[in-house]
Parts: sequence; C-alpha cells; structure tokens
Amino acid sequence: MFVSDILAAKSRPLITAVVDTSIPEAMALLLKHRISCLLVIDDQQRLAGLVSDKDIFRLVYEEPKGFMSHTVGDVMTKKLFTALPSDPLHHVAALMTTHRIRHIPVVDNDRAIGLVSIGDVVKAQLDSMEFENRHLRKYIDGDYPA
Repeated sequence: MFVSDILAAKSRPLITAVVDTSIPEAMALLLKHRISCLLVIDDQQRLAGLVSDKDIFRLVYEEPKGFMSHTVGDVMTKKLFTALPSDPLHHVAALMTTHRIRHIPVVDNDRAIGLVSIGDVVKAQLDSMEFENRHLRKYIDGDYPA
C-alpha cells in the first residue's frame, strides 16, 4: 500500500491555514472540522509548517493572557518530515514511530496535497490484515480458487 492509496480513500478536503492566521481562528478551524492539526501554507501555496492542537495548548499554557495575539506562524513546526504520494505506507509508519509524530504532510512539487495521520496508517494496516485473513480462511476451508 502507498500514501496515494490513503489519500484516495479520504473523503474530507484538506484543511489549511496561512502563516498569519490568528490562534483563535486556528482553534475555530480545528474545532469546526474536528481535526487535531492544520497544514500551514505560505502566500505561494507552498507548505510552510504544521500547527497542532498541542502547539496551541502549549502556547495557551505559557501565555494565558497573550496567546490570542499570536499567529500560527509563531508556533508552527517548520522542520517537517514529509511524504510523497509514491511512498510506501511502511515508510510513513516508520517515520511516525521513529520520530514520535502523529501527522505527515504529503507534498508534490512543494505543494501540500494531503495529510496522513497515525489513525490513517493504523486503519490501512487493519484493513490489509482483514483482507489477508479472509483469503487465508478461504484457503484453509478449501474455498480458494487456486
């Protein structure tokens, strides 16, 4: 399975923010769409970073009276691990595990085209195991057309 397979199975559009999106606006987007991070794009539609609910939570904790004057550009993660649509899923899973991250942006020519979450990876792996188990059961039962 490849990253492109994960993206093809997703039904919701990619939710993004621009670098100067205010923290309250970002919070509203996260809550409205029931997501835990936003890809941040620059004025040329290139990937600039990623801001997560944890980034915002940390800012609110550190600056309880001043967080509302910040933008996502102030708190976003700029050094990102990214994936290509052609990357195998096990590569993305290894990146997430090794670096303890929950989301990996998918890029094509420096443009953000999708986002793969740890939940997407787990679901894809479960679906794959279920498919394999079904065929193995048929084989054991003698129903396999081989």
